[in-house]
Amino acid sequence: MKILIDEISYKNFKGFKDFTLTLNGQNGAVSGRNGAGKTSLADGLQWLLFGKNAQGMKLNPKPLNSDNNEKLGLNPTVEAQLIINGKVVTLARIQEEKWSTKRGELEATRASDTTKYFVDGVPVKEKEWKEFLEKLGGEALLQMLSNSSFFMMMDWKKRREVLMSLTGLTDEEIIQADPELKELSTILDGHTIDEMKKILAAKKKEIKLEIEGIPARIQENSDTLEKILSNAGNKEELELGVTLLNQSINELQEKVAIAKNGDGTLDAKQEIANLKLKLSEEERKFSSGLLLATQGLQEDANQLATKLRTLQNEENDLTYKKSSLERSLADRLNYRKQMIAEYKQISSLTFDDHATTCPTCGQDLPENQVAQLIEKFNVDKSNKLESNKKSVENRKATQESINADKQALNDLNIALLAKQNETKTVELRLSEINQSLAEEKSNQGKFEETKAYRKIMDALVLANDKYENTGRDSSQLVTELQTELNAKRDQLALNQSKLQELKLANDIQNRINELAKRDESLKEENQKVERSLWLIDEFTRKKISKIEQSINDKFQQVKWKLFDVQKNGAIAEMCEATFNGVEYSAGLNNGSRINCDLDIVNTLSEHFDIFVPVFVDNAESVNELLPIESQMIELRVTEDEKLEVEA
Repeated sequence: MKILIDEISYKNFKGFKDFTLTLNGQNGAVSGRNGAGKTSLADGLQWLLFGKNAQGMKLNPKPLNSDNNEKLGLNPTVEAQLIINGKVVTLARIQEEKWSTKRGELEATRASDTTKYFVDGVPVKEKEWKEFLEKLGGEALLQMLSNSSFFMMMDWKKRREVLMSLTGLTDEEIIQADPELKELSTILDGHTIDEMKKILAAKKKEIKLEIEGIPARIQENSDTLEKILSNAGNKEELELGVTLLNQSINELQEKVAIAKNGDGTLDAKQEIANLKLKLSEEERKFSSGLLLATQGLQEDANQLATKLRTLQNEENDLTYKKSSLERSLADRLNYRKQMIAEYKQISSLTFDDHATTCPTCGQDLPENQVAQLIEKFNVDKSNKLESNKKSVENRKATQESINADKQALNDLNIALLAKQNETKTVELRLSEINQSLAEEKSNQGKFEETKAYRKIMDALVLANDKYENTGRDSSQLVTELQTELNAKRDQLALNQSKLQELKLANDIQNRINELAKRDESLKEENQKVERSLWLIDEFTRKKISKIEQSINDKFQQVKWKLFDVQKNGAIAEMCEATFNGVEYSAGLNNGSRINCDLDIVNTLSEHFDIFVPVFVDNAESVNELLPIESQMIELRVTEDEKLEVEA
């Protein structure tokens, strides 16, 4: 679709009382001195269509008097005859004052102005007007295509969104076209790149956490193993000792049986010795059972304690970031408030009419000097307003920056709350395990409280009573034999206890081996995750190159930087236009900017197949304007007092 200006008239619009721009559908040039109304011509078309100026801001079209107040009784009107796909369509917009007299009052008071819309002379409602513009492409697109500098005034994210729509490249096409990336299709398994990147990052975090906990668990088991081995001794020597002690005990028992010849004290002593041996064996069994019952819970408690320390550190980091961002945001809000107050104060400044009188003779200054003073006042005021806006932008106190900080603060609050909840969950689980550990130990009780202990102790009391009541006629030989026998039995019980500990040590060693294998397995799994993340990063880098190339091929002069590879390898999105390597917003001269703007408009117009009239301000600063398919109206600064139009 192609839209051309045939004729456009301005009545009581800004500085125009009655002016008609006739182009007959051709390109044109309008020249005149600064302040003659060239920019108002571009504002007029934008106001007609959208009620805004060429910068996309809401516009009050009312003419102003010398005191910078609105001239009442005038209705700003812009009417345009447009040629749309060869058909002439007349559009008009009128802003009318509305006055009313309240009951009991003599004078009428002004209410809000009303806006009237006309299409081919037929009055239409605002909704119908917007529906008409929507058929032409919609307000957002028409603004972007009818104002050469509008696209680069847009937020960079919106600019980037539009540019990304120019390329039809898909992730799957990029992967299939590159042999090095084909493995990525299997890795993605139906997920998008962003989804899989998040999945892998979470998996990597889990693996890292488990790997970090394994050394402590191995060390704990190793310490227990070392303690057991240092006390138990050599297994082969202990087993040989048990065999020899059993043989020796059997021999001593035969000797005692022969020597005591029915001596009751010897029977009593033997019974007491046997009961003590049995007591020692029961105590060993009790200790071994308690260790096995609590080992798993103790390992879980140690692992959760490590995880809790990590979560608490991460929570402290988030709290610090939140505090820093809150202070920064408060500073920006305060600075923005100050700058807005300054902006309003500058905006309210009006030209001092006393300055039109000669301070020496008191006579009125010539009109050309008065005009120069007014122009200088307006330029100074405009420069102050622009300086105010730049100060806001440089301090990142714009609403967009503040909104971004608020969003970041909100994200931090969400992340902090999630981290706090996760920390509380781990703390609760650790408390539950510690409680279970205490309960398990409590359930096991003390050895002195067991039935076996009480039963043996009762038997010992009886055996001691029996021994005390039995005569002491045992010979010295029986006493010596019995003493030696008891010593052998004590040594046998000790050896058997140490052998049982060595069996427990074997179980602990198996656990250490399992942990070592798990550590190796986790590290292999982590390498696979790192490989997958590297492939995703490699895909992203190649995608960046292909997308930028695909988009840049559509422009004649402008080259776009859409991604920024940072020092740490991370890739940040951006959207910056460049010309011959110079960034649009950093050092590019005005003439090159204008041609870049025209290149952008021309490319977007071809992509959307909508060609709209384009006003080019400060056209005199360009040696040769870039030709475009749309109708172009050049606005040039000359010494002419009145506007000169050349079609």
